[in-house]
Amino acid sequence: MGKYRFLSLIALAALLALVPGTIARAEPDYIRLHIIAASDSDFDQAVKLCVRDEVREVSAALLEDCQSADEAFERLNVVSEELRMAAEARARREGFEGSVRIELGVFPFPDRMYGEELVPAGAYRAVRIVLGEGEGQNWWCVVYPGLCLPEDNHGELIVFYSSIGAWIRRVFGGGGETE
Repeated sequence: MGKYRFLSLIALAALLALVPGTIARAEPDYIRLHIIAASDSDFDQAVKLCVRDEVREVSAALLEDCQSADEAFERLNVVSEELRMAAEARARREGFEGSVRIELGVFPFPDRMYGEELVPAGAYRAVRIVLGEGEGQNWWCVVYPGLCLPEDNHGELIVFYSSIGAWIRRVFGGGGETE
């Protein structure tokens, strides 16, 4: 069986080398969460962070059993009004009186490091919560598959999921690791 695995790995490497762009297209599909403050005032920035915490908690619960980014984005579309209402309720508890709107779509994002993993700049599907006029500094994270900076997670461990790595472990064995 060891010889078969070695030959299969050689064949896979050759195939990937022959098909330009295969590796780039195989990156995980991310869905981002983007919160934009009403302004740069201390109050509006604090409200943004409270809304962030609320929406992250609600969305994590909603997405915990999703098996793909497509499934997660579809679910977010279905519950978008629920997310908006959770964001608005939290903003009101903090004393914010402006509008709270939600946008789902594809938006441009810059490079961002999550631990040692780079999510490259590009256009990504996202849930965007805009507070008031949305003229303040913003915050974003990857809500699916759930990557965030350690300080954004209050010290929680980040686990990076690679669909290619999972496939290779299934085909060639991975020492008993599980996802």
